[in-house]
Amino acid sequence: MKSLYFSGTMLVFCIAGAYAQGTDALTGLPVIPAAETILAGKSYGFQPAQMPEGGVCKSKMKGDFYALLNMNVKDNKVKVSTAVAWYDAHLSGFKKTQGSQGQTASSRSQTVFYNSAGTILVLITGASGRPGEDTNTYGVAYQRYEPGLSEKTIASLTQGKIVCQ
Repeated sequence: MKSLYFSGTMLVFCIAGAYAQGTDALTGLPVIPAAETILAGKSYGFQPAQMPEGGVCKSKMKGDFYALLNMNVKDNKVKVSTAVAWYDAHLSGFKKTQGSQGQTASSRSQTVFYNSAGTILVLITGASGRPGEDTNTYGVAYQRYEPGLSEKTIASLTQGKIVCQ
């Protein structure tokens, strides 16, 4: 009887833990807890902005964007290194590439996690900085491409000049 009670209790905690973990509706992937929307101390879950549908090379894109510099998120000062480490731990099987958009003081670092088919990408953008500079995270975008992008095209997304291949 005690083991049945214990099992039931563990099931409740597992379900509660899964519910508390945010997932992106477009991709089904986990969302960093820092992106949770909090207003007046109350959680409103994860509220992405839907990105305009578009295209890259010959692929169609749909996306969700989570703004982390927003004052209404759980942690608007999460460092890029922290966000990258969190996604490293939560996106098993995904590859990663890094780069920077621009070469001036207003540059933004970018890290892209992507699946082997190139159909799902998670882009982490720094508020500023070149690769290696640990600034606050500007936002995280979840994108779905049909058909998938090549690795060369994905890498070019972090450079600000698209290479279609």
